[in-house]
Amino acid sequence: MIWLWTHLITWIIMAIMILLALFTNTHTKVYEMITRIGYLIIIATGIKLAIRAWSVEPTLLIVKIVIALIFIALVEIAFARKGQQTINKSLIWAVIIFCLVTALIGFTLAGWYPFIQH
Repeated sequence: MIWLWTHLITWIIMAIMILLALFTNTHTKVYEMITRIGYLIIIATGIKLAIRAWSVEPTLLIVKIVIALIFIALVEIAFARKGQQTINKSLIWAVIIFCLVTALIGFTLAGWYPFIQH
């Protein structure tokens, strides 16, 4: 259970840091670095959680991994474009949508825990 909570809390913190990095002009590099540390934690806890989820929903798990990797790539592209001052709204929307889709698939794999407790 600790792996799931660590994964969830890190996702929440990382989402906040991404929003701060993209929508503020102060401490942007700090927010980006915290996000990157979040990636490491999420990947480590995700591997542990994936071992359990594999036996239940292997196909959905693979889809989530691919979408999560695309999400991370989009975030990094958005960070680079913000640094170059060439970021656009469609990229920001793509980051938000991929974040939400990744979260929804993650909650589905977790049986909607902690919202629904079995």
